[in-house]
Amino acid sequence: MNDQPNSKDNNQTYRVLARKYRPSNFDELIGQESLVQTLSNALAMGRLAHAFVLTGLRGIGKTTTARIIARGLNCIGADGNGGATLTPCGVCSSCVDILDGRHVDVIEMDAASNTGVDDVREIIDGVGYRPLSARFKIYIIDEVHMLSKNAFNALLKTLEEPPEAVKFIFATTEIRKVPVTVLSRCQRFDLRRVPNAMMAAHLKNISAQENITIDAPALERLSQAAEGSVRDALSLLDQAAALTADNVNDDAVARMLGQVGRSQALALTSLAMSGNAAGAMEKLGEAVQHGAEPLMVINDMLGLLHLASRVAAEGHLDDVPESEAEQLKALADMAGIARLGRAWQIVLKGHGELNIAPNPHAAADMLIIRLAHAAAMPTPADLIRKLEKSPVPQTSVPQTAEPEPPKQLEETPPPSVDNNWPNNLRMLVGLCEDKGELILASTLRMKINNAVFAENPERAITLSSGQPLDNAIAVKLMGLLREWTGQYCAVELSSGGIGQTIEEEDEDSRQQNIANISTHPLVAASLQAFPGASISVVDDADLSPERQRHA
Repeated sequence: MNDQPNSKDNNQTYRVLARKYRPSNFDELIGQESLVQTLSNALAMGRLAHAFVLTGLRGIGKTTTARIIARGLNCIGADGNGGATLTPCGVCSSCVDILDGRHVDVIEMDAASNTGVDDVREIIDGVGYRPLSARFKIYIIDEVHMLSKNAFNALLKTLEEPPEAVKFIFATTEIRKVPVTVLSRCQRFDLRRVPNAMMAAHLKNISAQENITIDAPALERLSQAAEGSVRDALSLLDQAAALTADNVNDDAVARMLGQVGRSQALALTSLAMSGNAAGAMEKLGEAVQHGAEPLMVINDMLGLLHLASRVAAEGHLDDVPESEAEQLKALADMAGIARLGRAWQIVLKGHGELNIAPNPHAAADMLIIRLAHAAAMPTPADLIRKLEKSPVPQTSVPQTAEPEPPKQLEETPPPSVDNNWPNNLRMLVGLCEDKGELILASTLRMKINNAVFAENPERAITLSSGQPLDNAIAVKLMGLLREWTGQYCAVELSSGGIGQTIEEEDEDSRQQNIANISTHPLVAASLQAFPGASISVVDDADLSPERQRHA
């Protein structure tokens, strides 16, 4: 839509693009095909609701859509005999007056400044009167979520059963703040963010009408910065055109937004990914000196790493200039998908750090240093290949075929929690753990170094420890065993026991497993490749040659 005189004429009052190109019908409304289709079908079938709620982010077209609906419902056609339609003629008195905001039967209210019951009462009093000149009396309430609780309650009855000639259209950016009792009485439409490609095409069309020269990367950057909001996109285009005297390019838009140009961002990312921290930091310093915000630079790096990862994964790149696509392919070929994925995680974590850092530029420098050093590190696959080709280092630890099983106080089956009687210390500890007596289990595990279980002539347990024990442990254990098994058992504590506790045995077993696994060629090579590395836990891993061939 461009129904105004040439805005570039110095004799005319300039009208910003967001107002000048505000849609006046659904054909000019972009990105909301689902809404238009639903309303068209409802109108054709005579099932038009009496109340609508339009929700979406700022600048997406909620109020504009409400006005188009109001015009369509009240349009009488150029000949004065037309009916309700979603393609208003734009020339009848209803269309003209509603477009100018002066139709007596279309009442707009801003709930942000009219929040109380008294404001709503004016609506309640007014719905009882028929429209003066239109087909429908229409109430458009913008930012409806700002109404007070009492105001909402006052409106409920009228909203549920309004007169046939009354329609309500609500608009809000905070749909969750609208009471469910109100939403249930309305037909809800969620206005979608406009896709970047569609937004860029829209800006390109308007630029042509306004005689603004703009390149494709600048269109894409403006579209991304708008985040789906048409109003934001047009406002940014307005600002960029004023900045560059109607000759808009990507570098100018980047400076305006506090970002770096795509070519600069690609160069910075490529330098960091090649391990050149000094060169990448120099590029960052140049960008900041020319007005770029460090956080926006990191945003651009995230976007480029994502695109390069798509290339590495053989995905498609939409609307990326050919020259940039070639650079992204070069980055993907140089780094590979594993390094790109690791870089994404590093930059994403650094992005969060910039938000809390007292000096964002310094934080961005530190992020680039981490990224450059990590980029030079081998991936796990590279490391495995390298270690397989490395000679096995000589070690003084004798290689054993099989690790020795952990020593136990007594070779017995694993603990049971049924009524079977525990006949060794490990079973007793396991029973306590299973029954939730974790403190008692821990005491037995760490302090008892000898245990004797007798069954003849009667059940009895003797627990020995080199540490002093409270007799209350014996009393408690007797009571618990009677409760858990239904059988009586005498428990006696003895001092001066000789031997290892369960905890000491388990630690010895762990150390033995570490010593055994350290002799494996792959593990030994890994320890040599990373000085200072150590083994803390040995899992039941299969490191046999047959397993490695299938890894």
